[in-house]
Amino acid sequence: MTREAELEKAIERLATDRATTDDQRLLQRAVLSGNVVYTVGERDVVVGEDASGSIIITGDHNNLSFSLTEELFDKFKDIIFPKPQGIAPPFPDLVFVGRDEALEIVKERFGIIGESGETSQTLVVRGFPGVGKTTLVGVLARDPELIARYPDGVLWTSLEQKPSLMSIFATWGRSLGRDDFLRIPTPDEAVTQLSEILQNRKMLLIVDDVWQTEHGALFQKARGSSCGLLFTTRLPIVANELASTETEIYKLPVLEEADALKLMRILAPEAVTRYEKECRELLSEIEYLPLGIHVAARLLREELRNDWGDEKLIKDLINDIKLGAAVIEAKAPIDRIEGENIPTVTALLQKSTDMLDEHTRECFAYLGAFAPKPATFDLRAMQFVWEVDDPKPIVKKLIDYGLLEPVGNGRFQMHALLVAHARSLLN
Repeated sequence: MTREAELEKAIERLATDRATTDDQRLLQRAVLSGNVVYTVGERDVVVGEDASGSIIITGDHNNLSFSLTEELFDKFKDIIFPKPQGIAPPFPDLVFVGRDEALEIVKERFGIIGESGETSQTLVVRGFPGVGKTTLVGVLARDPELIARYPDGVLWTSLEQKPSLMSIFATWGRSLGRDDFLRIPTPDEAVTQLSEILQNRKMLLIVDDVWQTEHGALFQKARGSSCGLLFTTRLPIVANELASTETEIYKLPVLEEADALKLMRILAPEAVTRYEKECRELLSEIEYLPLGIHVAARLLREELRNDWGDEKLIKDLINDIKLGAAVIEAKAPIDRIEGENIPTVTALLQKSTDMLDEHTRECFAYLGAFAPKPATFDLRAMQFVWEVDDPKPIVKKLIDYGLLEPVGNGRFQMHALLVAHARSLLN
């Protein structure tokens, strides 16, 4: 029996309540390796059916899809990755491809698997905006090996830039059996009482999207001695201040080329089938960032859905996406919804640049105007562009805020989408 047939049979048994433990484990491994993906909403691949989602068994060139009702879609998620006790992060609806190695690394750092000896109770996952940090922890929180390590469950929150800390502590308190946290006068007292409750529990605390070290430090104080603590942040300065050692920081990389193409093939199969060469070039230009791939794929799907029959229109769109402007002006994927609105990619990137002082933000913008391909600079080039005596303080600040990365040999790199964002600031 082929791998695809084996997975198809396992899904059929799940749909008819005949799934075995072996089926569950098989599908778990397949999801984590990207051999089975799940899509919802606008990415329904079955035309003419009112399905809320689809499961896709991926192949090298062809995909097999199953249209799902909402009830069956929820059953699939709940059986394959049961929700832990406590407060779990949202289960990611976006396709999970190319992150099996990242999951293994995180579990190794926590000592859940492997025998490396380099384990810790705290880990900070950092990376570019849109690289998939929140998606990673959404799957990690339901990982069977992690649940076994932390049998009392998970407590998750997302801080954003201006968190309501007392509301978060009150929500965690209610999950732990206390409904009086809103009457506690200060965050420090709330943290002390949380710590007392958590001392005898084995839980994983997940604090997503940390913008200020002081906020993260409160959760470090709240953690019980048997609890793990996982932060995510886009800001290297926050990661460095929250971590005690380098091994407590894991930089989530962009996707490998093969995984990026696989993701594009799932999201926009017709585009890859008809324009594979151009799509490969496009992925290289946007440097394999998941956020960019999701947005680019949606733009291509929408253009192909119109079926103008004009190849020039598609190739022109691909070129526009390669330049970056088409991506940053587009709406972000649906999982990035804020309140009742889906922000643009620019709005997501602008959260980082809004933190800069005016002069540093202006220097960042000018780098976009003069960026070569790939966008790497040395100190002398930045000194010339900025017309300053010493560029190092500005460079350090841009590195601290995740807008510039050292790449060795005295050179520093900007990601392609950040280059596009920098150019937009000049306009």
